[in-house]
Amino acid sequence: MKKYIGKISFTVGVLFLSACDTVDFGETNVDPDATSKVVSSGLLTYAQRYVGDAVTDYMGLLYTQQISQITYTDGSRYGTLSFDSDYLYQNPLVNLMAIVDVNSDEATASLQTVYGSNANQIAVAKILMAYFYQQITDRWGMMPYTEALSGVENTYPVFDTQEAIYDGLFNDLDEALALIDGGNGPTGDIIFDGDMERWKKFANTLKMIMALRLSNVYPEPNGYAATKFIEAMPGAIASSEETIYYPFLSDDNNDNPWQDRFQTREDYAVSDVMIDRLLADNDPRISVYAEYTRSSVSLEAPEYVGMPYGLPNSEWLAADVSFIASDVIYNGSSPGHIFTYSQVAFSLAEAVELGWISGSASDYYEKGIEASFELWGADNVDGYLADNPLSLDPMTAMQQIAEEKWKALYLQGWESWSEWRRLGYPELEPATQPLNGDAVPVRQGYDNDYPTNNTENYNAAVSLQGPDNLGTNLWWDVPHPITNK
Repeated sequence: MKKYIGKISFTVGVLFLSACDTVDFGETNVDPDATSKVVSSGLLTYAQRYVGDAVTDYMGLLYTQQISQITYTDGSRYGTLSFDSDYLYQNPLVNLMAIVDVNSDEATASLQTVYGSNANQIAVAKILMAYFYQQITDRWGMMPYTEALSGVENTYPVFDTQEAIYDGLFNDLDEALALIDGGNGPTGDIIFDGDMERWKKFANTLKMIMALRLSNVYPEPNGYAATKFIEAMPGAIASSEETIYYPFLSDDNNDNPWQDRFQTREDYAVSDVMIDRLLADNDPRISVYAEYTRSSVSLEAPEYVGMPYGLPNSEWLAADVSFIASDVIYNGSSPGHIFTYSQVAFSLAEAVELGWISGSASDYYEKGIEASFELWGADNVDGYLADNPLSLDPMTAMQQIAEEKWKALYLQGWESWSEWRRLGYPELEPATQPLNGDAVPVRQGYDNDYPTNNTENYNAAVSLQGPDNLGTNLWWDVPHPITNK
């Protein structure tokens, strides 16, 4: 892994000067515009911006076939095998680790209290680190965790197993929650403006979703995953009003990336897989997920037409397919969805079906649908619920929960992809003539530099986990205990 290159260069310079005569250069190399101390509020803001990037990333949406490319279809056809991961270590994680360090060190902690209580700054940094590490392991599988972020002290970190990473992240979240005190929340917090009660909700919701992700390997009631789930449940978001958003702004430096994508070219549409499913289910959300085709909007009966998924040579015109909702792709301040109550409610419905918790799976299932309709402003939820009651058959019910969750996670690419891999529904056909593999991707390939820059640990990870391709199932991606999918 590439780490702290600037720090290495600085060390070399110091060694060189020590062999020469002592020379006083005064302040020649001092940048007068640079700060002389760590400003943890700036580090936090910088790191949080990567949350916005994560919740609007389109690759997971292509994998789960919620959207499709119109002209340049390589993404829909799995054209990329190896994905960069260094940017997550070198940017949000390094900055968050710095917040932990300066607020933990007695020599610097007192200087950081102007940015919030030391404990609360550390807690928020740890929560966000857990968020990013979970995304990292859910994309690549085994990855550096316990030996990551060590700089020049360890430039060849081991790749921890997913089991070890998840276990460590549960502990990290528990530690963060225990740290939260009655002092000021961190400044520079663009997500919650320092509201520590909201950060408690974030941490518990993350823990709850992480626990359910392990349900296929730990399905037992009162088992490892169920215990973590039940611990987090009381503190997770419990209503649509508590849905957690990433707040984009209208200015070009902080706007929703979807607006930027559509400023350069109009190459993303709602897929035929999603459109056809919404039409078949008579699902009112089609009117808020998608737009009528431009070529039909002036007609007496305008149409929704999904873009055929993953074509090798597309001759379709943008005017003839349904775009993503205009309020998303042309609105720079459209918020990103981090955690929604809809996802939580469907998770609770599944937990009932698994025997983890008591209650009515049907009630939670309906709350999940209601929350999704409310989030997007769709009408006639009562009619939809009446037409789509939850089955009394556990296998059928689990399929319904999974497919409604897929719909509700619309435009939440990484979450949608992870839940689809775990649940196995809806059943998706791979792209026509895929460029890598012959099935829908279930992981992403390691960064191109890992085989040469960290050869021994890379080889050990591949030997244990499986081939470094898009088709190797992650540790938690095994058949579901109810559906066996």
